[in-house]
Amino acid sequence: MEHKTLKQIISIIAFLSAIVIGFIALFMPPTGVIDASVLWFIAQLLVFVSGLLGINFSIDNIKQVAQVVGKKKEENKEQ
Repeated sequence: MEHKTLKQIISIIAFLSAIVIGFIALFMPPTGVIDASVLWFIAQLLVFVSGLLGINFSIDNIKQVAQVVGKKKEENKEQ
């Protein structure tokens, strides 16, 4: 099995696992509420998949964009 094919198989398994875990968490007590730890685990699985597939993903950049957007919203409220 090629190295690239193995990465794709692992990526598919991790992605499907994230979806299944999220779906199962909806039906665990309390119904309809997903705990923050489950969301964190799902996010980690999705970041792992993106890393395996070679997608550049930087949480720091997303945080910076969120801060800029937040500052612009605050400036708009003041005006």
